[in-house]
Amino acid sequence: MKKWFFSDNGEVTGPLGLKESNKLIAKNPDLYAWHPSYTHWVPVSCIDEFEISITPPPPPIEIPSGLIDDLIGEEKELLTTLDRIDKTIKITSDSLYEIDTELDNYGQTAHNLTEEVRVVVKTIEEQYASLQKNLANVIKTDY
Repeated sequence: MKKWFFSDNGEVTGPLGLKESNKLIAKNPDLYAWHPSYTHWVPVSCIDEFEISITPPPPPIEIPSGLIDDLIGEEKELLTTLDRIDKTIKITSDSLYEIDTELDNYGQTAHNLTEEVRVVVKTIEEQYASLQKNLANVIKTDY
């Protein structure tokens, strides 16, 4: 006669014969069983030797239509909000692109102005040097 061991949240019972096992299982169908021919603990519902009557779970309750309508309304509000956020993100992204473009243009303009100022300053310095030279010549010839 096979002897069975049972585990109920780690509390082991047994060894029990088949008749005693079926009585124990009738009281608690959520047990795990083990026999020396098994490699591990197995739910009793998976062992054909035991007499198990499994009662199906109750059907789910019907969701009230008012609750469904409320949830649909909230979903529509969320979709509207998400649409508004998407539009805001697009506008912001477009604005940032325009700012980047303007910054690049201003940078190029500043660079060009710097070059123009350098050329003008060089020209002024050359003219100043030339005027100093002419003034020095005028002063020499007058004395």
